[in-house]
Amino acid sequence: MAIQLDLATSNYGVPFEGAYFRVVTASISRQRSALFSVMIDVVGYATKPTNDDTKDIDFRRYHAPLDQVESQDGTAFLEKVYNWVAAQDDMTGSTGV
Repeated sequence: MAIQLDLATSNYGVPFEGAYFRVVTASISRQRSALFSVMIDVVGYATKPTNDDTKDIDFRRYHAPLDQVESQDGTAFLEKVYNWVAAQDDMTGSTGV
């Protein structure tokens, strides 16, 4: 699973067409209010990495209420995480790959 998105700009000051984003962390935590949240780290690459030494061009961290993530379409939790991320404003125009 991954998300593809055309970036108008990047950490390098240049656009990247078809940047490849993957979730690298999805961590659930319980807040003092007894609500659960998910911290999601997403890393973007210029193209699909062929090894773990590929340098990223973008990094995004999201915090979402667990119930919002779990309400997404999908059968597996990670699929729901990807669907939640793809629905965020900064991912408008993205596609699942």
